[in-house]
Amino acid sequence: MGKVVHLNSKKAAQGIGTLIIFIALILVSAVAAGVLIQTASSLQSKSLDVGRQSTEKITTDIEVVQMYATDTSDGSISSGNDNMTIVVRLGSGSSPVKLGDLLVRFDTQDSSQTLIFNDSGYSTTTYDVDYKINGSNHQADYLGVGDLAEMTFTYSASSDITESETGTLRLLAKNGAVKPVQITTRAAMLDVITYLYP
Repeated sequence: MGKVVHLNSKKAAQGIGTLIIFIALILVSAVAAGVLIQTASSLQSKSLDVGRQSTEKITTDIEVVQMYATDTSDGSISSGNDNMTIVVRLGSGSSPVKLGDLLVRFDTQDSSQTLIFNDSGYSTTTYDVDYKINGSNHQADYLGVGDLAEMTFTYSASSDITESETGTLRLLAKNGAVKPVQITTRAAMLDVITYLYP
């Protein structure tokens, strides 16, 4: 009989080791891909939010059409007694503004008054809104496209506003730029209503 030769080959053992390493690489790659996809999705969502907020800040614009004071026939706007009214509308392309997020600030030479929205009436610390024209998508407690609204409040400061005095009105929305409106009272306030702007 011939001699039996046993081949002691290590190829099979090396193949199993390579297969284990290959499977491990696939698993690591899958985990890394999952992390990358999740991170990319999160970044995309955040960038969309930032883009939307930036667009609102750029496009939101509240126009002051007119501003007037009542009961001024005594030659002054009396603190705590006389009312001031601002007629406003949204600028072109603006998003609707929630009135609860809109502050009104009125500064005079020696004092400042800040007002918040109150739908049940106005005072020295709150303003009320009366819609004169409702836009096509009108909603209560919002200033929407096409709305024309009057914001009324009672003037309150350390002193009255007399003839030929100046003041600054600012409408501070949650989004959008603040545009100060400069007002100057007339040299002679003899009428019941005095128009301050334009």
